[in-house]
Amino acid sequence: MELNNIYQKLYRPWQHVWHSLPTPVRYFLHTRYRKILRNRLIVVFWPTFRCNYDCSYCPVHTKFDFATVFPKACEKTWQQWVEALAKLPPAAIYFAGGEPFLYAGLPDLLNHLPAKHRLLGIVTNLSMPTRVFKKIKRSTHLNASFHREHVSEEAFVAKVKELQESFHVEVNIVATPENLPVIVSVEELLKSKQVTLHVDPYVDPGFRYSSEQLKLLQKHTQSDRKADALVEFNDFSLKSCSVGRNYINLMPNGDVFTCASGYSYAYSPLFAHVVEGQRTDHYRMRNLFDPNFSLNRTDVLCTLPCQAYCDRDSVLIRSIQPAQEKSLSVA
Repeated sequence: MELNNIYQKLYRPWQHVWHSLPTPVRYFLHTRYRKILRNRLIVVFWPTFRCNYDCSYCPVHTKFDFATVFPKACEKTWQQWVEALAKLPPAAIYFAGGEPFLYAGLPDLLNHLPAKHRLLGIVTNLSMPTRVFKKIKRSTHLNASFHREHVSEEAFVAKVKELQESFHVEVNIVATPENLPVIVSVEELLKSKQVTLHVDPYVDPGFRYSSEQLKLLQKHTQSDRKADALVEFNDFSLKSCSVGRNYINLMPNGDVFTCASGYSYAYSPLFAHVVEGQRTDHYRMRNLFDPNFSLNRTDVLCTLPCQAYCDRDSVLIRSIQPAQEKSLSVA
């Protein structure tokens, strides 16, 4: 308890300073921190892939349901997770989904997270009752995903304002063709309520923005979120990547993948044409509950496209020149 109190006293002021910075400044720093904290471990933790929304554009629940690969029956208890996470070196942990709050033990897990770890944030559609969120007794950031197919602007913004009393909340919206025409009005509404909007391009192997849509989107995305950089799925060059060493993705049953791209390529039929003839075994690591689990000691060599923004945000990627390829073998 004493260690946790010290942790909170140190983390709370830093969290306030960080989220007080202008959004462009935070994204500028965020994309460059790996040059300084080269070995700091980041964990994207998926406690459940279950979701109570069926968004038409969702690649992990609607277009392909990862809960069929990792069903509720395989999910661990929060007590098991606390014990397993203690095995990792100090890490910044981000909770994703599915809808993470459908995992009933999430507040208890967050409250008992080993003190050496930092709670980076939680992505959520905010659909759970406010009392569920308020079970969390530690400071954190909520990345509130606004899904217009399921909730009105008025109801969503009201929930954001209510939760801002206890958490730092930032809104995220995916720039689907349906959302693009209303992003300006949504941004203005949120700005009037002192809420920050973050726009992510829509990434899907079967979708391409038109030139007009790209021009519109570029007005709302940061330099590290340029849509034409990741949606082509045509970068099969050899790359050296620090995934598995300073960044991992943790599945509901404890399986560990080097990256979000990796588990998508391993399981999702949406990417079957991308991985055809390519190896995907280098993305799989041991299960965290395996006594012999360990992080990678060296970088991975990979030829598949990086299709997830969280991957690119969290790793060091180095292009391998053709002259170097002869002395290397792809993992």
